[in-house]
Amino acid sequence: MAVIDAKAGVANSPVASYVPTEESVEKGWFVAAWEEIKFLFTTREGLLGNYDYAWLLTPDIPPFNRKYKDRVKPFYGIDERIPLLLTILLGLQHSLAMMGGVVTPPLLIAGASGANLDAETISYLVSASLILSGVFSFFQIVRFKVFNTGFYIGTGMISVVGEAFAVVPIAQAYFSRQYENGHCSSVNGVKQPCPDAYGTFIGTVAVVMLFQVLISLIKPRTLMKIFPNLVTGMVLLCIGGGLVASGVKSWAGGSGPCMARPESGLFKLCPNIKAPEPRPWGDPSFIGLGFSVYATILLVELFGAPLIRSCSVAVGLLVGAIISAATGFIDSKNITAAPSGTFVWVKTFPLSVDGSLVLPLLACCITTLVSCLGDVIATAEVSGIDIVGNSGNLDTRVQGGLTADGIWSVLAALGTCTPLVCFAQNNGVIALTGCASRRAGYACCFFLLLAGIASKFGASIVALPPSVIGGMTTFLFTTIVVSGLRILSTVTWNRRNRFIITAALTLGLADLIVPDWLLHLLPTGKGGSLQGFYDGVSVVIKTAYCLVAIVGVLLNWIVPEENVGDGGFLGGGETGDRGGAVAGSEPGRKVD
Repeated sequence: MAVIDAKAGVANSPVASYVPTEESVEKGWFVAAWEEIKFLFTTREGLLGNYDYAWLLTPDIPPFNRKYKDRVKPFYGIDERIPLLLTILLGLQHSLAMMGGVVTPPLLIAGASGANLDAETISYLVSASLILSGVFSFFQIVRFKVFNTGFYIGTGMISVVGEAFAVVPIAQAYFSRQYENGHCSSVNGVKQPCPDAYGTFIGTVAVVMLFQVLISLIKPRTLMKIFPNLVTGMVLLCIGGGLVASGVKSWAGGSGPCMARPESGLFKLCPNIKAPEPRPWGDPSFIGLGFSVYATILLVELFGAPLIRSCSVAVGLLVGAIISAATGFIDSKNITAAPSGTFVWVKTFPLSVDGSLVLPLLACCITTLVSCLGDVIATAEVSGIDIVGNSGNLDTRVQGGLTADGIWSVLAALGTCTPLVCFAQNNGVIALTGCASRRAGYACCFFLLLAGIASKFGASIVALPPSVIGGMTTFLFTTIVVSGLRILSTVTWNRRNRFIITAALTLGLADLIVPDWLLHLLPTGKGGSLQGFYDGVSVVIKTAYCLVAIVGVLLNWIVPEENVGDGGFLGGGETGDRGGAVAGSEPGRKVD
């Protein structure tokens, strides 16, 4: 797609027109690739092009931004060549934009609110998450056709993947139950590391996610009818709401036993008395550290240059880390002890399958599938691909993205991580920079892989005080709530839909506000397969979004459509726009 010069009003190419010679094409792809490499590294057009790099680095503060106030952004399509420097800069920006989302799930699932694994293992899981995110994002972006079929794997766009937030509440509920029934041990009330339960969790994930691969072959438009915006919005609202609670607990000092402020023992102070600079839970020092992250995110968004604005979460985490190090809240021993490099399977877990996880993970399958569907549509929109009408091109990209998500989730579990799903954060980067070129996506994968292999990076993340992580994750999880609200805004607010939302959220909000209200509903200690079924139902009813998804889908199927105007249930009869993506971040708009 052409690049528009705002001043001249004429179309320019981001790099000089370069076409491999007929001779190089006749000699094969290797010679053509060599010609391309020489062009990128030995010519000014290939290295720099004519992109306005000053705009990327100019803060949004008068008078610096005066030149770019009415700037019309250029737009580069998914297959368009962009210069090497721009490829590197935008690839770095994409990787930073998703960094917070990639490292958060392993911190929550393997940390004090989950399996209570040791710091070295959590550091490995952070690195493994980054590595697998880089590898599988690459194959998602490349896209290839399944032999002799009409099916694809991958979207062929900048559709990056990371560990799904939807699985975090299920994992936390499952590990909590394992400690309650004695399968994971506690000593004097202190939970011990439980790697066996983690191995059981990811082993069950690997089996159940095969179901996601199968349902991904259903036509996307059929899936959208089964799981409309009405259901998707409520589900995201509850996922985000539940996760915000975890973030706030960490922000105040930690989510472990120290929250109760015991008068003695290891957890008298947070995160424990052996930590550097421990404090009581809720201490002003902890609140201030978390707030430094929050305030930095706000300042970057208000005044930051375009290059870092979409990386505001990563910048906030960096500022929080610097302040923590300067004030003595970071213990560098684990960072120093970490090896120079790592990779997947450096640590392994005993894999097994737990039937009690099947029901909640099936709900997670459907949730991540529908979330991915909306994210792919949003990515197609900001990438300049037609999403209006019956576009076969869009359908194959959505199908390829859904199938790839299922396959990556199975392989990620075998690679010691939890399920993967398409990320929506990067749609904001595409909209902000006007660059949908897959070359920037490949560079993003490289930076993610590099960050994962550099194991000291993962160790540095784990060494941060919980309040810094909490300040970052609370903001990050609230964006999921906002996504749910945005999707619900596209629903027609008639009496039928208000009733369905009210009925579903009655159970969902009750579960979020009083998590243990259904704790004694089912019998315990029965043993055998029946107890396994009870355990599975228990995990479902302790996971708010699972309840909301089940009730929402059933009522949407049972309650007939309205044939008259709004009946006035719970308020006026305003309606929302039915258009827009199903899920994900607010898509931006390009300028041709």
